[in-house]
Amino acid sequence: MFLNIAYITKVNVASLNGSEGSGGNITEMKKIASSNGEEFAYVSGQALRRYLKETLLQLGQRITEVSEKGEPTFRDENGKYIDLDKKFNEVKELAFKKFIDLDLFGYMFPNGGRRWSPVKVTPLISILPYKGEYDYLTRKQKPKQENAKSGNIVQVEIDTLNFMRGNIMLNTSHIGNEINEYTYEINEILTDAEKNERLNILLDAIKNFNGGAKQARNLEDISPKFIVIAHQKTGNPFLLNSLDIDIDGNLNIENIKDAIEDNDFEKLTIGISKGIFNNETEIRESFENVTTISNAIKEYKNLLKSK
Repeated sequence: MFLNIAYITKVNVASLNGSEGSGGNITEMKKIASSNGEEFAYVSGQALRRYLKETLLQLGQRITEVSEKGEPTFRDENGKYIDLDKKFNEVKELAFKKFIDLDLFGYMFPNGGRRWSPVKVTPLISILPYKGEYDYLTRKQKPKQENAKSGNIVQVEIDTLNFMRGNIMLNTSHIGNEINEYTYEINEILTDAEKNERLNILLDAIKNFNGGAKQARNLEDISPKFIVIAHQKTGNPFLLNSLDIDIDGNLNIENIKDAIEDNDFEKLTIGISKGIFNNETEIRESFENVTTISNAIKEYKNLLKSK
């Protein structure tokens, strides 16, 4: 079974994912272009998975480390470093139990051993086009002469007063289980209670999702402001292309209704934050089971119980 989590977040002033520089004193953010040439802010899936890991770390979870040589590693109960590439099979059960990222985000070690990620994400893409706006900062330099001015003005591309959409797909049947990629045999490593605890903390991380580039001066909230959660048999993110907002801040309700009617699921819940969308009242009246973001996520905790 899968949890399909489609969501919209709101950006005030942000540069959430930096791009390669184009030269000069311009710091670009990642963007993609449509067929008509409009550009849209873009946060890569790799960056989002990193932000999600960091949120889990903030919630008290342990994640694996990288050694000074760039090798995947962790410290055992005695504080000794374990080379995961060479000794993973010897410590697999301990690694699964202690380090949430190995279970939820998968791995691929250079010398063998890999795991499909039970957590899959789409990139975040802005719904409204990039408007070409910049922030400015000064890079100070030591002047050659004491009375000379120093510092270079730097332009930083920013996305402003925009909405972004994304999708997270959780393969709940793989959490806490090792799956043989050839035979599909299941080796249960965590107990049902441990699997539920892991699912619950992941859902808490999604509710409190935070991260991004340039946070020291452009702190931004990327947690969901509108969310649709479906418990379903397949991993199809059927709501991804249905999330749309017009320039007046109105959510496109009909697109979501059509997507819901055209797809099968066991259960579906909608969560919404107050004061974000101009047609908030219409949204609440148009769907069944509409609640807060927190309550919507809470409904899907403790799913991993014995049959």
